[in-house]
Parts: sequence; structure tokens; C-alpha cells
Amino acid sequence: MENVHNKCGGINLKKSNKIIYSIFIVFGIFIIGASLYYVIANNENKNKNNDIKEKVISEISYLEEKTVNIFNKMNQIEYDNYKISVENIEEGQSSGASEDTNDENNQQSTSESSSNSEQSNQELSGEQNQNNSQASGENSSSNSKQNTDEQENNQKYVLQRTGVLTEEKNIDWNTTKIEIESLYTSLPTITLDLYNTNIDQNEILSFNSEIDILTEKIKSESKQDTLTQLVNVYDFIVKFMKQVNDDELEVVGIETKQNILKAYSKLDTDDWNSINQDIQTAIEIFSKLMTNKDLNNDNQYFINKTYIMLNELKNSIEKQDKEIFLIKYEELVEELRKV
Repeated sequence: MENVHNKCGGINLKKSNKIIYSIFIVFGIFIIGASLYYVIANNENKNKNNDIKEKVISEISYLEEKTVNIFNKMNQIEYDNYKISVENIEEGQSSGASEDTNDENNQQSTSESSSNSEQSNQELSGEQNQNNSQASGENSSSNSKQNTDEQENNQKYVLQRTGVLTEEKNIDWNTTKIEIESLYTSLPTITLDLYNTNIDQNEILSFNSEIDILTEKIKSESKQDTLTQLVNVYDFIVKFMKQVNDDELEVVGIETKQNILKAYSKLDTDDWNSINQDIQTAIEIFSKLMTNKDLNNDNQYFINKTYIMLNELKNSIEKQDKEIFLIKYEELVEELRKV
């Protein structure tokens, strides 16, 4: 009996061990599966967050570019430096050149035309009677086309190089109004994407309110009020960029531009001391890149060149000449677009 009991106990123990092993195996598979799911889900979330982050950075850059364009329009600054204009050609100018070139040809053809004139006149007299009826019907329709062609022929398109010293001083408010109005098309989408970041929603709403105020200033065509409000809008753009962008070169670049634009906005106030302080702040901020050893050699040339241009802009303040400041400002801001 004892042997039977021992055998039964041994069998039960083996069964218990198998059950325990099975439980451990199932539990282990569950742990491994859960871990794999966590890793995959975490990677997907990271990829999704990175996609949102990249999209938001791109949208903030779009807002920044639009804002700088409006800044520049306040002093008619264009990066392409060329514009197409239409000029009317005076009748004497348009015909004078052709008359000079035709004189020599007319002299050469005089002898030939005199010998052939009799034969030509006989042929033309027969054709003229036949064509008179047809020509009379076509004259009325061709007259209007001829007038249009003459107007177009009396105009020429000229590609003119422009600059700070040669550009018109009047602000093109119509183009500026179109520029700010076009911003509202993409603003709702950008707002929604900003909500998906760590940016405070109240700041996002405040930014949208600042855009509305800017629109009011542009609508009233007040240059100084527009410039002052542009600074407020740009401050929010810089704040947003710093919260979502980890690239030091891009962040320092936009912070530097922020202070340059502050100085630019004060040109008409003749507050050169304040302008000088803003440019000095821009130099101090940009100097962070001069000591950053992590930046590659490709960026080093850009950094050195921009640093020199910043100091050149500061030196121009001593002259207190707006045009000289604007010339150097235009070149510097265009260089900072490369960031």
C-alpha cells in the first residue's frame, strides 16, 4: 500500500511541476509579448510626435517668413532686387531706328523698282479690281486689331534693378493687405497643430489676437503702428520656436533676427541709442554659436560671415543714416534666411 501511495504521490508531484512550468511559460510569453507591444507602441508614438514636431516647426517657419516679408514691405525692401516695368515708346523713337536702317536698303532697291514698275503696275491693276470688294469687308474688323497691335507695339517691358537708394519710398499697402489676409487661410490649421505641442493654449490664443491687431494696423495704413505690432507678433513666433525646436543654430538664428527687427522697427523714431542696444543684444546672442564646438565646419563659414555682418550693421549706427542701415540690414536678414 505504501508503494502504491508513493507512486501516486510521485505522479501528482510531476503533474504539479508540469502545471507550474506551464504557468511560468505562459506568463513568460505574456511578459515578452507585452514588452514587445510596449516597445512598438512607444516607437510609434515617438514617430508620431516627431512628425507633429517637424510639421509645427515648418508652420512656425512659414509664419516667421510671412512676418518678415511684411516688415520689409514697410521700407520697400525686396530680396530679388529686380522688378518689371512697362514703358511707352514715343513714336519718334520707335520709327527713328527703323528709318535709319531702311534708308540704305531703299537706295539699293530704287534702280530695281524703277525697271520693274511698269510690269508690276499692269499686274496690280488687274488684281486691285478683284481685291477691292474683299478688302472693304475686312477693313472694319482689321482696324480694331491694328489699333490694339499699335498700342502693344508702342510699349516695352524693362527689367529694372532696384535697391534701397533707388526704390520708391511709398508703401504698397494693397500688397501688404493681401499678404496679411492670406495668412488667415492657414492660421486655423496651424493653431490646431500648435495645440498638439507643449505650448500653452492661452499663448496660442494670444498670438491669434496679436495677428488680428496687426491686421487692424495694416488696414489703417499706419507704418509705425504696423512695425510696432509686427514686433509683438514676432516675439510670439520666437517663443513658439524655442519651445518646439532643439536645433541651436535655428533657435539662435531666429533670436538674433528678433533683435535686428526690433532695431529696424525704430528707424523712423530716430532713437539711435535704443537701436544700438538692440543690435548689441543681437550680437551677444549670436556669439553663442562662435564658441559652440558641436557645429560642423559647413556652418562655420556662415557663422563667421554673419558675425561680421552684424558688427558692420552696428558700425553703421554711428552715422545715423537710415539708408546705410537699411542696405546692411537687407544683406544681413537675407543671410539669416539660410538658417
